[in-house]
Amino acid sequence: MAEKITENLWRLDIPLVGNPLKNLNSYLILGEDRSLLIDTGFRRQSCLEPMEAQLAELGVDRDRMDILLTHLHSDHTGLAPTLLRPGCRMFIGRIDGRLLDYTPSDEYWQRDYVMYMANGFSREEIEHLWDTNPAQIAAPDNWKPEFTLLNDGDILRYGGHRLRVIFTPGHTPGHICLYAEDRRWLFSGDHVLFHISPNICRWMFMPDALGSYLESLDKIRDLDTELLLPAHRAVTGVLSVRVDELKAHHARRLANTLQVTGDEPGMNAYQIAARMSWKIRSRNWEEFPLTQKYFAVGETLAHLDYLVLRGRLRVRKSNGLYLYYPVEKPIL
Repeated sequence: MAEKITENLWRLDIPLVGNPLKNLNSYLILGEDRSLLIDTGFRRQSCLEPMEAQLAELGVDRDRMDILLTHLHSDHTGLAPTLLRPGCRMFIGRIDGRLLDYTPSDEYWQRDYVMYMANGFSREEIEHLWDTNPAQIAAPDNWKPEFTLLNDGDILRYGGHRLRVIFTPGHTPGHICLYAEDRRWLFSGDHVLFHISPNICRWMFMPDALGSYLESLDKIRDLDTELLLPAHRAVTGVLSVRVDELKAHHARRLANTLQVTGDEPGMNAYQIAARMSWKIRSRNWEEFPLTQKYFAVGETLAHLDYLVLRGRLRVRKSNGLYLYYPVEKPIL
């Protein structure tokens, strides 16, 4: 059932079955002329049915409903081709919009998985991921959309509100937030979440994902925000407090990364991730679900990249694997 947040603003609860994220918060701004749907869910029937039911419950004129995607991940974009009607517009940030021409392709995933094997994944694990990774299999399929590409500072108007685009790279290379200054609303996508922390992983198109993410947190920290609207879980709070908590979380993870690599120099990212601390209901690394290993190693790589770029670690390739070593005297 759709949840009314305030006048003309609704939260649509889209279940992500079998996924630890549990749900997607898709937001709907109703307007007399046009409405705006923010994010869509996986390309799965288990997402489509509740989405269609909640739109029907609200009596939305689907022929006058535009769609905005905060970023390119499949839990946000997967249903977009199905929901978009002729004559309606599809918005996305300029960088992620351009990447969506490539990231759903087999070529992209082959390159991505080769990189993960060079960082410790076995071929057998990668072959299994090819058929099971929701980031790959639940994305839009064979879709070449005509996006309206958004830049930092662009303004959209829906429901009588002025919505400013804020470019917040980190979670993806071109993630965006929407800020309604008149109402002090921030649609934060996956940039700021509560109860869980956004996954910050290595991207082949973003050399310092964690550094970019931390800068993007600073960019929005002090916005005058009364209502923070995250993309997952029905949990919210104070923006500045949560930004500080997320920065502290990554500071602890960086310290954990340095401690692990210092204790056992010469490990690959997969081995390092296995020795790090994760909040997941598994007793040990061997019991991690494979897709969660994929995201954990991706996040480990983002932290390793951050430390290498700042002279705290060094990396070298041996027998096809990238291995990490501490730098005894950090380069300042």
